[in-house]
Amino acid sequence: MLEFSIKKSDVLRPLSKAQTIIEKKNIMAIINNIYLYAEPDKLVIEATDLEISYRASIPCNLISQGAITVNANKLYEIVKEFPSDEIHFKETENSWLQIGSNDKAIFKIGGTPPDEFPQFRRVEENNAITIRAKDLNEMITKTVFAASSEAHKFSLAGVYMEQESWENSDNIVLRMVASNGHRLALQDKDIQGAGLDMDQGILIPKKGANEIRKLLEDHEEVVFGIDEKFCFLKGGEEFLVIRLIEGKFPNYRAIIPQTKERSFKFPRKDMYSALKRISILASDDIFRSVMAFIRPGEIEIESLKKKVVRPRKKWLLNIRENLLSWHLMQNT
Repeated sequence: MLEFSIKKSDVLRPLSKAQTIIEKKNIMAIINNIYLYAEPDKLVIEATDLEISYRASIPCNLISQGAITVNANKLYEIVKEFPSDEIHFKETENSWLQIGSNDKAIFKIGGTPPDEFPQFRRVEENNAITIRAKDLNEMITKTVFAASSEAHKFSLAGVYMEQESWENSDNIVLRMVASNGHRLALQDKDIQGAGLDMDQGILIPKKGANEIRKLLEDHEEVVFGIDEKFCFLKGGEEFLVIRLIEGKFPNYRAIIPQTKERSFKFPRKDMYSALKRISILASDDIFRSVMAFIRPGEIEIESLKKKVVRPRKKWLLNIRENLLSWHLMQNT
């Protein structure tokens, strides 16, 4: 049976990362759990939602080999509030896990055997590049916000990645693009080496892109690669595998102006501060629209009011109300 001691500071970070991967309302109870098993002098943690898989290896004082799955959220909360930096874990009969072994705190939570836990997706690491975590994090941060959060916009629900070569440059250019149909964000980065072997771009789901950002925070350099319908990220003893979206990203190049007939420059901090103040009164919860009046040497920004339509019998109906209410009012 599994038994080990481990530092709270070492195990808390991986458990925290696993929380956002696991779906809180998944119909498969086993996926709400986290998988714990031992390797020589290491504890291995695995978590998955069947689309994203995470694995981390953490140094520990291993007493006996074993494997168990326990509720991810409960384990995280217990470890986070545990009063000692050194925590003792021991699997007992009927797949129970005892956490702690002194007078300060002892917890016992029920677990399940790992037989039904989905196996971690193994990927071939041949098609991969080594990239600075700072560069990859910047690319995702400056594009993922523009990706769609609407389920029906399948091909826009992620970050599109491709690479190309530029003239008069020996480096490969890695590009990320995201759009929700109303806005588009694009970011390029030069990378050294031969680059990835990819005939066409890949579409990383929005949730997966955000999980990549979290893993990048703890590393200076990572390995990023592609294996068929998956992409993966490896940083130190952490491994992330993400199923790619199979939809086709729209032709973003067609909507990017080739010439600048009208353009202007502005102080970034001043504009950001003005937009932040004016957005307080912007009424649209989704797009928070504003109107900008541009004149020589000046930009005037104004918040927009909600639009309303006037159906029959002089009723005012906000356009954000649902369609069922509209029909009821029309048929009265």
